[in-house]
Amino acid sequence: MTKQTSLTFLDKLLIKTEFKLILSLSYIISIGYIATQKGLIMAVITHVIISLVFAVFRFGSEFIKIFFFPIWMIGVPIEQLLSLRYINRFKQNTPEETVIILGHSNWHKLSSWIKPNYSTSELKILVKLLNKQKKNFSFYTKATLRDVEDIMKNTKIKEVYFLGHDDSHVFCLGTNEYLYYCEFRGGQYKKDYIHQVHCGTKHGKSLIDYVVPEENREECFFFRKEINGAKIIREFKKQINQKQLH
Repeated sequence: MTKQTSLTFLDKLLIKTEFKLILSLSYIISIGYIATQKGLIMAVITHVIISLVFAVFRFGSEFIKIFFFPIWMIGVPIEQLLSLRYINRFKQNTPEETVIILGHSNWHKLSSWIKPNYSTSELKILVKLLNKQKKNFSFYTKATLRDVEDIMKNTKIKEVYFLGHDDSHVFCLGTNEYLYYCEFRGGQYKKDYIHQVHCGTKHGKSLIDYVVPEENREECFFFRKEINGAKIIREFKKQINQKQLH
């Protein structure tokens, strides 16, 4: 005969009850205990801190954007203005050996106010790298799809940077204006180097796959994952340091 185990009322209750409910009730009891021992203000402060930590881990960057929304709305346009003032020191919209195509913002769209295409710090470190490499370069701040096609066809231009947003297969040229890299898969488009200085995805062919010789692809800036400004700056600094070693 099989020995039957007798379950207590508490055991049965725990089996039936969802773990998340037990966790939530334990949390409420803990907050209540803090309120009785340390006071209501301390209980509220504890709850706010725990809620913020949970929200950051649960919702990540989206929560941070909402929390700091007023600061973004003021800070992003100012940062973009400072970036454009910095760019004014250099050649623009001319077909040099190296061209930097910048994603540009449509200020009639909300995303432009909370999601900067680039920062002054990123531009400065890129310029430092290009100067170290003794490259002649030019910025395109408001390139159209036609401009990009002309750049890609121009054999004088050997290297192109795309600095802004999107993924391995697409570049956000302007707010809600997309450049699909597969448009350049034809043999007439060839570049020594392409640098996709924006987020990437695991799947989808990059522009590098279409137009850069295989032996040069390792030297192109490209990540098949999400990246941020800090990551971009670190990578450019690493290239500068490697250049100094040589």
